Amino acid sequence: HGVKNFHPTQKPIEVMKWCLSYLPKDANTILDPFMGSGTTGVACMDLGRKFIGIERDLKYFDIACERIEQAQRQIRMFA
Repeated sequence: HGVKNFHPTQKPIEVMKWCLSYLPKDANTILDPFMGSGTTGVACMDLGRKFIGIERDLKYFDIACERIEQAQRQIRMFA
């Protein structure tokens, strides 16, 4: 259905948004110590939360950074 997977265990962004919706509203900064391709970071950008991600594989770190930067550009474009 047109969604590109960047990581073997990548989750849909909507699933991560759903998970984040269960956190308290004052949980403004989210830490993902296993960032993978950055899906949680993208969800955080969409929800207006700050994000800290850790990834040991440089390939996936670079993919995550690009995806999160794209999400930030989208938000600024429509803000």
